[in-house]
Formats: sequence, structure tokens, C-alpha cells
Amino acid sequence: MEKTPEEIRKWVSEYYGNVLKASKDLATNACCASGKPPKWLALPLSKVHSEVLDKFYGCGYPFPSAVEGCKVLDLGCGAGRDVYVLSQLVGEQGHVYGVDMTPEQLETANKLLPLHMDKFFGSPEKINVTFH
Repeated sequence: MEKTPEEIRKWVSEYYGNVLKASKDLATNACCASGKPPKWLALPLSKVHSEVLDKFYGCGYPFPSAVEGCKVLDLGCGAGRDVYVLSQLVGEQGHVYGVDMTPEQLETANKLLPLHMDKFFGSPEKINVTFH
């Protein structure tokens, strides 16, 4: 029997919000970063808090190299790994919007927002990230 959109949404939210606690809990590697990131991403990735990195369930390294000053949207941002990397790449004049349907993932992302902004820009008040 085909599932309704609401049943699918509920399952996805439950899986990413409560079943998975870390990347190691994934039952498949279909959507996991494999191999090393490009060298130019090593520093931005190293500045992302380990709690966010542990909850990364995305695919690879989808980062364009020239986004300084841009506005960027990350759909399905999870705990925010890509958002926080992009935050550094767009700089103080840009802005990154992360959207996710999982409250538990967004809780992690928002909890660590001041820490990341302080680490990236020297002040927790210099915010160039919004999670929805």
C-alpha cells in the first residue's frame, strides 16, 4: 500500500530526528561523503563543531568556490554542516539559510550558532546564518 505524503514526512522526521544519533548509525552509505574534501575546504570544515559533524547525513562536498557575499539556501540542512561551511565562504556580507523539517536537527544547528559565529567572525553577534 502506498504511503501518504504525511506518513512519509513523519517517517523521515522520526528517522533523522530520533533514530539516527550520529553518521555511524546510517544503514547505508548512499548519501555520505566519501574520500577527502578538496584542500580549499579543509580549514572551513575543521572549524565546524564535532556535534554538527557527527550528525552529518548528507552527500559529499557541494560547495562552489566563489560565493563570497552571496545568499545561499541549503534545503535539508540537518544539523548544519554545509550551512556552517558556507557561512565562512560567503563571509560577513553574505547570508546562508538552512531549512530542515526535523526539529531535533535544527535544535543542534541553532544551539551551536553563537559558537560558530564567534569562531568564524570573532563575535557571536555577527550572524550570517538563519535556520528554519
